[in-house]
Amino acid sequence: MFKFVQKLTCFAISTSINIGVCLSVASSTFAEDSSLGIIMRRGHLRVGMDAAIGGPYMFWNAKTQFYDGFELEIIQEIAARLNIEPRPINIPWSTQPENLASRQVDMLLSAREEGALETGDSKGKFMETNPYYRSAQRLLIRSDGTQIKSLRDMIGKRVGVVANSGGAAIAETYNKNRGNAIRLFSSRDLDRMIIQLRDRQLDAMIVDEPVAVWQVRNNPNFIIVGEPLIPIRLVAIVNKDDVSLKKAVDKALAEMLQDGKLEQILKRWNLWESQKTLKSTKDLPATVLAIITPYSVYR
Repeated sequence: MFKFVQKLTCFAISTSINIGVCLSVASSTFAEDSSLGIIMRRGHLRVGMDAAIGGPYMFWNAKTQFYDGFELEIIQEIAARLNIEPRPINIPWSTQPENLASRQVDMLLSAREEGALETGDSKGKFMETNPYYRSAQRLLIRSDGTQIKSLRDMIGKRVGVVANSGGAAIAETYNKNRGNAIRLFSSRDLDRMIIQLRDRQLDAMIVDEPVAVWQVRNNPNFIIVGEPLIPIRLVAIVNKDDVSLKKAVDKALAEMLQDGKLEQILKRWNLWESQKTLKSTKDLPATVLAIITPYSVYR
């Protein structure tokens, strides 16, 4: 959600959320490494997540006095299919990779984009599971701001983005080629920017699709407009040597897709409809923006 390290150059190489059919976890799998065997003997799967990311990923539900969210439900279902207990561990997003590398957790499932940890110091340290969700950046506006339909309509407008996010990368790239045409406001405080949008201090925001859907669900005066921008898949992350764990999680995800459980979870959070049509892409920023911004300077 929050890190596009290469800013629009590290996108998924796929055309669907098709998780595919994975190899079954047979006894020969366990011989590859001891990761799954250790977890099975322990009886619980430790998963690094960050509740500060907020709904609908994973968040603290004041009513139930426990965590909630679609990513939490996916973790619970994976653990159930492995006949072990799910144990979400709340860890700040930025420090999660080092917690995984030091084996304080077994896996990360926390709005991690495909390929995002294949750069810098983390390159070569981890493996990605098959995807569980296809995300994108969306334009969130007030329902009375319907003159905004695309990035071009944001010229001269006050637009909020989460710092270092995909939305920030899109807006910064657009401004770089349009002479700072968008009045960009970047912050790490998503809740504050939502209030600013509500109170007309911002005209629009560019945020992750799950966040946009969540805000519309909880704020009847907000709507989502325009096409999905820069689709990318979300994956769980394990240590590079934990082949048996990866295969077990991949198998669980494949089964969840095939028997409809993944659809059921995503529908409960209003996140399923986009999964049927949205395609992931890998392209240069100029070409992507040419597609999402008709008749732009990039053509």
